[in-house]
Amino acid sequence: MAFPTEEDGPVVHTQYGAVRGVYVEEGVIFFGLPFAEPPVGELRWRPPQQYNRPWAPKVRDGTVPGPGCYEGGCSPGDSDIHFECPRDRKVSEDCLYLNIFAPRTILNSTADKLPILLWIYGGQYQAGSGSAYIYDGRFLANKTNTIVVTFNYRLAAFGYLVAGQGEDAATGNYGLLDQVAALRWTQENIGSFGGDKGRVTIFGQSSGSDSAATLLINPKFTDLFHQAIMMSVPFTIPHKSRWEALRLGEHLADKLNCSHGDTKCLRSKNSSALQAGIDRMGTFFSNPYRALEAAMKWGPTVDGNIVPAATVDSFAKGHFQSKPFIIGTTSEEARAYVYSLYNKPIKSRVMLYGIYAAFVHLKAADVAKEYHSEKSSSDYRPLLSDLVTDWIFKCPTRNVIRSAVRSGDTNVWLYVFDHVWSFPHLWDHQKFCNGHVCHAEDVPFVFQTTKLPATNMTMTAEEQIMADTIAYYYGNFAHTGDPNEPSGARDAAETTGVTMPVATNWPRYNQEGNFTCLNISTPRTSLIQDYRKDKCDFWDRMDVYNL
Repeated sequence: MAFPTEEDGPVVHTQYGAVRGVYVEEGVIFFGLPFAEPPVGELRWRPPQQYNRPWAPKVRDGTVPGPGCYEGGCSPGDSDIHFECPRDRKVSEDCLYLNIFAPRTILNSTADKLPILLWIYGGQYQAGSGSAYIYDGRFLANKTNTIVVTFNYRLAAFGYLVAGQGEDAATGNYGLLDQVAALRWTQENIGSFGGDKGRVTIFGQSSGSDSAATLLINPKFTDLFHQAIMMSVPFTIPHKSRWEALRLGEHLADKLNCSHGDTKCLRSKNSSALQAGIDRMGTFFSNPYRALEAAMKWGPTVDGNIVPAATVDSFAKGHFQSKPFIIGTTSEEARAYVYSLYNKPIKSRVMLYGIYAAFVHLKAADVAKEYHSEKSSSDYRPLLSDLVTDWIFKCPTRNVIRSAVRSGDTNVWLYVFDHVWSFPHLWDHQKFCNGHVCHAEDVPFVFQTTKLPATNMTMTAEEQIMADTIAYYYGNFAHTGDPNEPSGARDAAETTGVTMPVATNWPRYNQEGNFTCLNISTPRTSLIQDYRKDKCDFWDRMDVYNL
């Protein structure tokens, strides 16, 4: 294990039988609990089937995570500098397992039921694992006095392939349905672990928060969770239409020497062969007018059922679950993507304007006027990074939260994470992010997994205060639906000897409060009024969030 454990782990009795977990310094962990039947064989490209097999009379071993869902780049010899692969580097199509992290108080039968923080990992819908070290929930559960649940969902073509016709067709969105299955399992079983099924907060980052937003726009899932925290939603990257998803599936079929729509042939390929076909696909545009496809090849398909419509449009029309939510971005979200795509300086304005035209088409001239430099530059990538951050992340996020407010959802809060982390070695493979606040830099502070020896990171004293401030807000929100309202999070922290910070009061986002945004940084958090107003007013006028 990655942290000191104790022998004779805790035993919890469930409807399936008993399960033995592990004690750690911060609480208890139960790894590798199946929440659906393995989606293998004929169940590949099928909705997840409910798990209903008993473990009894044996006691299930909950001390080891289940395998992560199949993905490339997580073999034992592969680099995992951000610690996002399954901790034991095992991947399989048999991967629908979840993990429970909780304070030790849950083992007291008289203890109050605790709220749930259910994590949906990011990774462009093609990478990530609920058992990754970076998402280990023990510290967050301890500091917020909540139960943290992490889980796996199917990725890339395993989770999102659309191909074929009729009963044998692959219709996509299986990864989203896996998330729904994990939520249903939580509703039915978390009480056995001391959890309150009436207080479930979904939270995620990047494609994980894109998933959370997608769950919010579908009324079918209303009873499965009660509020949300969405970190860095790339709202402007479009979900595919069925036609676009079918073209992507045909491209994969070509790489696997299968005829278009031949799902029998596709199902005949074993896991490694299917992954090899995915890896050979390269950059492919199913719709040449949607250049942003390159940023998220796989993912949800708008099918009118699981994904009713485009997310930004759904919020604008009031078609979403009116629930409390926290939402925000990092201050330089797109820098990593821009510098990775354009690995040499952009020195020509003609080239820069050509990039504008490729992405925003007939609106390129307006964009060029809004994002221009008075003087010529030796590198226009910083300007392009600001533009893409505004267009894909910050401004559609503002658009969504304002749509929610207009529709009467008043319990909403906006933040920006604006701290350059002190672990420069984590950007050794992307040195252009050193000294900047790139996408995902907030994640280690949310989970505080720098404390795991495996991650080889150490927070500064100021960073620890900032991380505890985030835990205070998120813990309060999980307990009370308000990040400012004191809750069991502070009480639990004080009993474990943790000194929680004196946090800034975080106003709701509304016109009366001048649209306040919380700036999360060091040495302290602060408030900003009308964050990025001029730029986001511009993007709202352009109306290009769903190109």
